[in-house]
Amino acid sequence: MKPYRVPQLAKKYVEYDMIQQHTEMPTFPDSRTRLLFMFLNRNVQELHASEGELYALVTSLVQMGLDTHDMIDTLSGIRSPEEMRSRQLKVLAGDYFSSRFYQLLAMAGRITAISKLSEAVCEVNAGKMSLYGKMKHFQLDAAQYLCQMVRFKKELFLSLTSLVAEQDQDVWEQLLNEFALCDMLLEEWDKRLEPDKSRFGYMFWYVYGNGDRNEQAMLSEDGTDAKAWRMLVLKYKAEDALLDKLRTAVLNIQQVLSANQNTGDEEFERMLEPFLKLLNSPHPIVRES
Repeated sequence: MKPYRVPQLAKKYVEYDMIQQHTEMPTFPDSRTRLLFMFLNRNVQELHASEGELYALVTSLVQMGLDTHDMIDTLSGIRSPEEMRSRQLKVLAGDYFSSRFYQLLAMAGRITAISKLSEAVCEVNAGKMSLYGKMKHFQLDAAQYLCQMVRFKKELFLSLTSLVAEQDQDVWEQLLNEFALCDMLLEEWDKRLEPDKSRFGYMFWYVYGNGDRNEQAMLSEDGTDAKAWRMLVLKYKAEDALLDKLRTAVLNIQQVLSANQNTGDEEFERMLEPFLKLLNSPHPIVRES
């Protein structure tokens, strides 16, 4: 199999000094991209080796574009020049990442792939509009949020399922769902202690759904106090709930791999590393906060 080098190829498109100096960028979707690359390269009868790499690269760039736009804050109020610059760069960077996917596929003459990915982008954006409406009116719970966010994480990659060998498609879809869930939960974990960043995330809806009326009223207001938020996280063991979801997803991946011995264990061990590292490490700072 051709070596996996998509993150290195993506660097020329996503790493710019101005962007890195003035704004925060999303994490590269490595596990889902690597998974797509692996399964496309197993379909040697239908795809040339370079095609799997191209499709994995452009899909990762589109995902980066969507994730960058998701990081644009929607809070009202006056912003500092630095905050405005950061916001503008996110808008421009997200558009740029998305435009590169069109260019790369057009240059390669892969018009069908452009159509598939474009349709998937439309599906994701329509789904997000519906989800944001429910968030705004607090008509959501943690399970619904989890389901929708996993859908958004896997939709682009799922759109290329027809390029995966037919005998691999069931396993591909199972693993994609679980890795998308793992990626989403890891992102939620990293922002869990900051009320502004974790607002309307999984732990927010988990706490909101378990809280009493006074706590729900506090959470429904913008600018929740950081200390109050952390107290609610501890009270309702929201971190444990998130880690339990992650543990179950990792176990599901391991069970799928155990049932399919020809999937390449070493690659999957590398893909599982960041999730196992979180599950196996203590979290004293969180407990003491």
